[in-house]
Amino acid sequence: MRRLGVAIIGCGWVAGEYVKAFVNDRRSEVRALVSRNRANAERYRDQYGLQCAVETNAAVMLERDDIDIVVVSTPHNVHTEYVVAAAEMGKHVIIEKPVALTVEDVRRQREAVRRSGVKTLVGFVLHWNPLLMTIDKLIDRGAFGEVFMVEVDYLHRLWMTPAEKWLGSREQSGTAILTGGCHAIDALRWFARSEVEQVCAYQARTDNPIEYPGTISVVLKFKDGKIGRSTTTFDAQMPYRFNIGVYGTEGTMRNDELFAPKLFPGQNDFLKVPCILPDSGDVAHHPFQGEVLHFLDCIIEDRRPFPDLADAAYTQAVCFAADRSAQSGEPVIVDELM
Repeated sequence: MRRLGVAIIGCGWVAGEYVKAFVNDRRSEVRALVSRNRANAERYRDQYGLQCAVETNAAVMLERDDIDIVVVSTPHNVHTEYVVAAAEMGKHVIIEKPVALTVEDVRRQREAVRRSGVKTLVGFVLHWNPLLMTIDKLIDRGAFGEVFMVEVDYLHRLWMTPAEKWLGSREQSGTAILTGGCHAIDALRWFARSEVEQVCAYQARTDNPIEYPGTISVVLKFKDGKIGRSTTTFDAQMPYRFNIGVYGTEGTMRNDELFAPKLFPGQNDFLKVPCILPDSGDVAHHPFQGEVLHFLDCIIEDRRPFPDLADAAYTQAVCFAADRSAQSGEPVIVDELM
């Protein structure tokens, strides 16, 4: 079988995990690394012993016929130019989250992908974390009965350092919910099995030197009547936590603790689910191998990836709505931002 050629645009922290994941799958081969700082690309080429091109200009790489997949892992504000260019050249695209920082840029990406027909996958990598996969399967089995409330929090002390300076930039990274909290919003939508109708949010600022408020708390109303809640904070002095709560009429999940008498008759207390948890902010802990395996499967078998750009656009709209609500003090209708 012909190997699928991969190019990675943006050679920062996350790019290394994509390199490892594609190198470890025999169906793919990393053929180009693109970075405005050539030394960053050369570092990964040398570290993993790659026989690949190193480019500072993405347009040169996109002209190559042996590139099938492009990973866009640049700072968030320049995702759109590369996603649109890759789609127009017929390349399948992995887009690191968040997709973009404006409604208009998300729409531009969606239109380019629609016209080209390429496959996309958005890097909500926790879809391949064992705990989240377990919760997904329990919902499908009806273990919780009627789910009426979902909670997911992204709590990560992201205090700006020189190495992470762009993550604290309003221009390059966006806001707290776009930079990291979008993982929680994605999980909320996934587990609610419904789209969000309306959002109300409040934010707080501390002396954290990032350029945007580091804490936002969001309440969501889903179209089927469920409610949701999510807090993102980069400010709290605490270890990383990705809290999950799924509440149903016949069972409840709180992180890795399950109470489901429907499955376990006579159960009278929570039981722990022994599996790998989403308990680290270190990208090396995240299941990029599962993400890459899924995308390669979908390309080879001609299936729709999940979450693709069409799905992630709804997560983006919820994040935009939350930021607008926090700024205005008023509820925001999500469909207006699609």
